[in-house]
Amino acid sequence: MGKQEAGFPAPWHLEGSGVIIFFPAHKANVLASPFVGDAENAAGFQGGVGAVMLVRYTDAPCGPYDELLYIPGFFEFKNRNYLRITKIYVSSPASVEWGRKNWAIPKELAVFDWRQGEKEWHIDVKQPKSGNSIYSLSLSPRFFSFPVTTALLPWSLLQKQEAQYSAGKEFYLETRLSGKGSGKICFIDRVEGSRDFPDYHEMSHGPRIAVAVNNFQMTFPTARVVRA
Repeated sequence: MGKQEAGFPAPWHLEGSGVIIFFPAHKANVLASPFVGDAENAAGFQGGVGAVMLVRYTDAPCGPYDELLYIPGFFEFKNRNYLRITKIYVSSPASVEWGRKNWAIPKELAVFDWRQGEKEWHIDVKQPKSGNSIYSLSLSPRFFSFPVTTALLPWSLLQKQEAQYSAGKEFYLETRLSGKGSGKICFIDRVEGSRDFPDYHEMSHGPRIAVAVNNFQMTFPTARVVRA
């Protein structure tokens, strides 16, 4: 049986590079936006620290692909706090399908133009049919390198599984990621959001911290079922 026929179940071991923009999430602003998710998400939203991430996976089970995602902040569920991805685009149809099946991550398809040099990165994300801009970013990694590890972020993703993959049962999938790489603080030279993806300036007050990560290795394990 060929690889494509067998599919791409978890776990996934991935390699690549990317940038993480952390920002203090202003709860009222996030709740007023269309990007917090459904009413159940909104009811459990706690605020805290949000993030926008752009990732270029150079090695993945489904083949290389690019990714843009938004985490509004923390969500409470059964007296625990979790992170939750509420908006995400990727460049691979296989990543869309298996990201939804494996971890209930609501991936959508987009076109990426990723130009990455040692001193400057330029990333443009567009709708595949209309060509309309979803997100556009230019950044400059600076200063010295330092180790980055997910051990510094001891939280799990908790995503509600879609009805088409849940056989009529309502449940969540909890995923605890692990990974490491080499990071540099970077300056955001230009950023443009759109109606299809949030502008973090509108969601936060105070400083934003951007970290460019090179040569990372990451594992998406098999998710744990959490009953609603």
